[in-house]
Amino acid sequence: MTAARAYRRAEGGGKVKSRLRRRALVDAVEIGVRSAPMSSLRTPPVLLAPGASGGAMYAPGRGAPLPAVDDRLVAPESRAEIVDGTLYQTMGSNQPHGTRHFAATHVFAGALAEGYEGAVDMLTRADETSDAAPDISVFPSGEDEVTGGRKLEEIAFEVLDTERLGHATTKVEKFAARGVRRLFAIRVASRKVYEWDHAHSDWIELPADSHIVDRCFRVPVPVAAFVDRVLADDTVARALLAAKNGVLAQALLEQREEGQKEGRREGKKEGELRATRAMLLTVLEARGAVTTTQRARVMACERVDELQGWTRRVVTGESVDAVLGT
Repeated sequence: MTAARAYRRAEGGGKVKSRLRRRALVDAVEIGVRSAPMSSLRTPPVLLAPGASGGAMYAPGRGAPLPAVDDRLVAPESRAEIVDGTLYQTMGSNQPHGTRHFAATHVFAGALAEGYEGAVDMLTRADETSDAAPDISVFPSGEDEVTGGRKLEEIAFEVLDTERLGHATTKVEKFAARGVRRLFAIRVASRKVYEWDHAHSDWIELPADSHIVDRCFRVPVPVAAFVDRVLADDTVARALLAAKNGVLAQALLEQREEGQKEGRREGKKEGELRATRAMLLTVLEARGAVTTTQRARVMACERVDELQGWTRRVVTGESVDAVLGT
């Protein structure tokens, strides 16, 4: 069955019973293509999630409290979302969209502060007629005290390639109205990152050398980390260090201990060099005046065995000039 046919069934008015109209809506959602506005469907104030085994969900009327963020208009995993009552198909991505999406997820996952969780393509019920999924969400751990479900995300992130900025902006406006604190978007083609300005309801381009500082993250996140693999890895490494990651802590401890051992070895070697040079100079001075050139040659020598060899030659009667030159 096509989506159009499903909605024609739903628009049958008095010729089709309410139960069939609701079933037609479910069919259209399961088909997962862009539909006509939900306002054109003359259905009672109930909505069914496709594949649900229970009863219908209540759709609150105007002025009623907002639904919980995890009350669904569309079934999870159906590759669809609803914005302002209009159903949209969501598709898999091509490269480089997929690459940027992965990089952003890598950065966010590695930098998350204690008490926060992240998700990819997680549906959020924005209002009575919108149920959409940001590309990346960051939300507090634990259950919502009122709904018993998950808590609303504090940060949402959109990766834009073929998706129109206008459509993404409509979604972001919904999330902002719902109470999401910070919203970001990356334009794949231009490699630019934007943040939503709540006060002016518009996007602001972030400088490439700026950082995102937020309580959701252990460390400041460089904006360029979303388009630069090295910076992304550096950000995650700093976050793991800030979290006192056990593996990194052990590796640093081992490096520190090895450095201390090396330092002791170098210190011992340097001490032996100083003592051997001093002995040679004492012997040379006992034989007579030591020229500036001869003293410089002794001080520049870094080999204990060579210094000891010079000392033996001088002690056994060989001339200083023959040993060190003039």
